[in-house]
Amino acid sequence: MSTSSIEHAYRYPFASSVVNRRWVMAASSGPSLDENTFFDGRLVRPDITARLLLVLSQVVRTHFFDARPPQMDPIATSSPSMVRFEGFSGCCGAYARVDLDQRAFSQAAQTFGTTNVDFNPPMIAHLARISRSDDTSLAITLDSVSIETGSTKTIERKVAMPKRWVKGLSEVQAYQSRLARCHSFRPAAIAPLLQSVTRCGSGLQHLVVRGNSIRLSPRAQTGAMAIGGAERLRVISPLLPIADEISFWSDADSQTSAVTVDTMVGRLWLVLSPAMHRGFSGEGQVLTALAENEWQGLVDDLYDLLGWQSQLDPAELAARLGCRTEQARDALFALSARGLAGFDAQSGYYFHRELPFDVDAIEKDQPRLRAARKLFESDGVTILRQDGDRYDIEVPGSGTNQFVRLRPEGDRCSCIWFSRHQGQRGPCKHVLAARLMVEEKV
Repeated sequence: MSTSSIEHAYRYPFASSVVNRRWVMAASSGPSLDENTFFDGRLVRPDITARLLLVLSQVVRTHFFDARPPQMDPIATSSPSMVRFEGFSGCCGAYARVDLDQRAFSQAAQTFGTTNVDFNPPMIAHLARISRSDDTSLAITLDSVSIETGSTKTIERKVAMPKRWVKGLSEVQAYQSRLARCHSFRPAAIAPLLQSVTRCGSGLQHLVVRGNSIRLSPRAQTGAMAIGGAERLRVISPLLPIADEISFWSDADSQTSAVTVDTMVGRLWLVLSPAMHRGFSGEGQVLTALAENEWQGLVDDLYDLLGWQSQLDPAELAARLGCRTEQARDALFALSARGLAGFDAQSGYYFHRELPFDVDAIEKDQPRLRAARKLFESDGVTILRQDGDRYDIEVPGSGTNQFVRLRPEGDRCSCIWFSRHQGQRGPCKHVLAARLMVEEKV
């Protein structure tokens, strides 16, 4: 896994610390962040907010698949109606997000901005000491993020955003847009389930619900929800005492799963890749959309419409842009490929955040798409047969040509890579090259 990072996009004016009862974290100021204060509000239940953030920090400090140094760099975003913290596990196979809405704060002043912060061990210890009775406030400004409580001094050093996080953010949004809620439970009902995941292993498990019985089974059953690497669910155990409802979500086609923990002040999302060894940064769910050229003429205008909104509807954006909904959605995929758009499956809408944006670099960070364009430009891609929107196409390969079938119900390729993954990790380079040929022909 590459450890490359995006160094150029962050400008930190100072080292973060907790000084004089104020938790201060250095912020990265972007070109559109021209307001001094993004957010300033008092926590209604500081103990619950702190516990949500502690679980998120546990995710970003953990390599579930292999033992590598952690990347403790959650992203904090303030918009006029929401404060979000999000990040990936060290292996990039688990994505966590804490959504704090207006219920979490009193006397809040709120605008917009994004920063990435570091949860180092002293800061985690500080969070762990916050109690319900503490008078605690959260502030996000142009040059700091602060929680006012206690007197411990904690120093945090600047950490560059890993490039694989930006790639993972685009992929996880594509998966989230296809999630459907399968089950909702009271916290007490799933306590035995979370205890049992330590014995179920890291393979694919299936959530089986029969009356009041909730269990995991290694065998697929009718109506059962697949969960890959279910042992990762253990990280939500500390939230059971403060949870109101816990819901399970699934994308049956990809076997991506998620769990949400709802509390009185906000929600935690935990999205799990289909297998322990699969990181979201290595998936290819957005490649088909990026291979289309229609989004390139829309992306700048769409970016101007984002406006730090917490609910971005592709249909509404399409109406404002004068294009089809599919085109607006593809342009959102392109923006998400640079970390500028996330997806909230609870509301069904995208949301705007600010991370490094360079539309020219989108394709450079997608090696499969680069390889597909090279195949397409070699003039070896040939349409053998067409019947409406169904195509049979020959694409040059390594040593032998590959045969691609493009179908509305799903594309297929004769290559070994497709045979191994069956489209679950996005299209192969041959399918993408065939799509590029069809786009040029149409």
